[in-house]
Amino acid sequence: MPTTTYMVVDPRHDHGFRVPRPDRTVSLGTPNACNQCHTDKKPEWAAAAIKSWYPHPKPGYQTFAEAFALAGRGAPGALQALVAVAADRELSGFVRAGAIRRLGPYLSPATLPTIRTALGDADSQVRAAAVGVLPGADAGLRGQLLPGLLGDPVRQVRMDAARALAGEPESRLPPQERARFSSALDEYVAAERFNVDRPEGRASLGNLHAVQGRFDEAVAAFRGALALDPSFEQAALNLADLYRSRGLEGEADRTLREVLKRNPRSAPARFALGLSLTRQSRAAEALKELAEAAKLAPENTRFAYVHAVALNDAGRGGEARRELEGALKRQPYDREVLLALALFERDAGSRARALGHAQRLAELEPESPQVKQLVRELGGGP
Repeated sequence: MPTTTYMVVDPRHDHGFRVPRPDRTVSLGTPNACNQCHTDKKPEWAAAAIKSWYPHPKPGYQTFAEAFALAGRGAPGALQALVAVAADRELSGFVRAGAIRRLGPYLSPATLPTIRTALGDADSQVRAAAVGVLPGADAGLRGQLLPGLLGDPVRQVRMDAARALAGEPESRLPPQERARFSSALDEYVAAERFNVDRPEGRASLGNLHAVQGRFDEAVAAFRGALALDPSFEQAALNLADLYRSRGLEGEADRTLREVLKRNPRSAPARFALGLSLTRQSRAAEALKELAEAAKLAPENTRFAYVHAVALNDAGRGGEARRELEGALKRQPYDREVLLALALFERDAGSRARALGHAQRLAELEPESPQVKQLVRELGGGP
């Protein structure tokens, strides 16, 4: 039997594995038990062998792999597939929670009914997942959907709901909800204070103080995290963003350059510094940092997108389009990249190429009025 190494040091012969699905290895790239042993064979060989043994296969119970694969690529149909998985009561709460978490990037009026239902699910994993996709929603929506979870019987759900309501939404809570909010938030703070010997715990408290407008306490928490571990970049990035929110671009700049002294290959720090330099009207320096961030992390299409926008703004439209084309090869369904390419190609006079990108975007967002209008403008429909 093949071995799996646990906790870095403990190789074990695993005598349990899922029903082999080499057909999904072929279609989705997932691993299968057959080829973990028969490493000299291809997945197609294993799939053919199983088909010869079982020419009339019965449908399996694990029907969610295709939906999760679509979501991982951001491909057309992902939203509908995830909604179907989330609504399937025959699946485990763990799987349905996974579908809810993957709905986060698709948060819209079309997905809100699914999120609402999940917030009242009998399984706490599903409720926690639904709470977890809402922190990025607008304050009004959070204030509408989350107060009912402040009294949840599961502590994690209560704490996550309170954390998502902290800041602007908490000021909108009616008096009868404020006591429950304070109690649940106290639980969250106590949990993070228990972990203040770790930089992550201090950074979490810093994020909470930041959204509540407690600037000095947030700065102290982030600096405390960095004192524990100077290499914990996320605390420095959050600190720089806090300075940005107060208009202290000089402090943000210095904080990011301290990160880059320790790690010159930090793509997130290069990217954040590029944005800071843009806000300081130092366009040439900003463009250099944004280019370096995109180079260091080519898999991050957001970095490529922002770099391309900066190139286009600098009058280097051809380079901008090439940057976006490269990003699109790595992530064919990135909405920002597709929209930018459609607009840049249109402005460059390449309407046919622009239409192709707009039509792919329409596959992803068939109900978007803005996308429909763009397709019509480019001659692709009535």
